Amino acid sequence: MTEKVPPDVAESRRSLQILRYACVRLMEIAAGVLVRIADSHIKVVISRDVWNLAQAADHVGRRLPGLRSSAEAMTPVAGYAEFTNGLIRISDPAEQYNLLVSQAFPELRDVVRLLQARHDQLADEASVSCLKSVAEQLDQLTLPTGGPASGGRRELAHGIEGLDRDEQIPPPLSALESIPRRPGREAGLTEGTSRASGLVRHLHDMIFGIEICAAEICAALIAHHPEAPWGLRYDMAKQVRDEGRHFELIANRIAELGGQLGDHPIKFDVWDKFTLGRTLPERINIEQRMGEGIGLDGGMMIYRVLKKMGDERTALIFDYINADEVTHVGNGNRWLRELLGSDEAVAALDAETRRLLAAANWPTASPMPLNVEDRILAGFTEAELAELRPDA
Repeated sequence: MTEKVPPDVAESRRSLQILRYACVRLMEIAAGVLVRIADSHIKVVISRDVWNLAQAADHVGRRLPGLRSSAEAMTPVAGYAEFTNGLIRISDPAEQYNLLVSQAFPELRDVVRLLQARHDQLADEASVSCLKSVAEQLDQLTLPTGGPASGGRRELAHGIEGLDRDEQIPPPLSALESIPRRPGREAGLTEGTSRASGLVRHLHDMIFGIEICAAEICAALIAHHPEAPWGLRYDMAKQVRDEGRHFELIANRIAELGGQLGDHPIKFDVWDKFTLGRTLPERINIEQRMGEGIGLDGGMMIYRVLKKMGDERTALIFDYINADEVTHVGNGNRWLRELLGSDEAVAALDAETRRLLAAANWPTASPMPLNVEDRILAGFTEAELAELRPDA
């Protein structure tokens, strides 16, 4: 950018709308890669990237109303729209990830720094503060190792400079055109049921059967449902990171206990149930209310057993995971009521979803006593809890 005159309100607004567009598009693409890539440790790394990009986009959105714009406004530009579509067209998620890290993330960070230098500190103080917050999030993205963190691309900068204003903007491709039958997994992992017993086997079941699947489900909702309200996608991005963090916590504990990832077969039950959902509300209900709701019941039970056994280290992990689950379930309850409009509509959806799962031979009742206290914190009504109790 060679223009030395600070941007006026209209130009500042347009620049931030373009920046928000870039952050959201890269969040979507990173989420789609997380679902499809095989390497579990890279999935965890991407979970951080998805959350950092969501926070950056949210910072921009909160500034936009002060520039005579809606908070969710985005302005695509031709060259960058084609670049992101090109990323999505790549069939190999490992190659997509490499291009995100080597080109897309550094370019985005470079553009923010250019915008920081351009804005007037006093006239547009709020935008300067916004860009500082955005830069702090983008500095945490995964960036190239061993070289300068510069993407060397100019599509986004050209768009902000207005060099391609007259070019036709291609419609955005979906970052995840369809929900895949199964998410990516390392070749060395096998599907099945372990005959082993003990804590390590249980923890192994959790990180592959629950935590990483939950991260992938939330990422799929982000990548496959761009029509969802921004607040919902933001909450899903936070949960992507939460589930990735749970994977890290439990994987570290498995190593401390002498186990290794891949020692036991893995399951896809959580993912397979999710894929039965046909709409955004059904998918939220299956994962956030039903699946995570059962997690509230089981997690508290496991926590109490571990405390009784004297395993304070593992109990602490479950204590924090259970606290996260209250938020996840609460988000599901809140967004279903927001999307559907009433408790009655949510109840009807829940009944239909349970019929859907039962028809596929999936159990729908919690196999353990209800964690009533945490379910109330998560927004379940007394009527819903009465319906869930076996003796109701």
